[in-house]
Amino acid sequence: MDEQSAQHGERVSRIADALHKLTGRPPVVDRTRTGATRLSVRVSEQPDATQALAVLRVLSLGDRFGHSDNARWERVWVEIADRPAPPQD
Repeated sequence: MDEQSAQHGERVSRIADALHKLTGRPPVVDRTRTGATRLSVRVSEQPDATQALAVLRVLSLGDRFGHSDNARWERVWVEIADRPAPPQD
């Protein structure tokens, strides 16, 4: 495993562990079409303001994050790219 892959794995683990601790549920891990790792966790209760802020801070450690819902449940997700994004000019 090269250094970049190791850093990606450590970052994914750190974010997944934090989401698990904050929500009480282990995140589901998927790969996106672009090769990023996507962590998603079901939200079953309305969090208080402190917990919501903590979850947002963890989500901001990723490269992209968001929220989805359907008739049965809500989910928050975060994507961690397998390689750094190129610098923007």
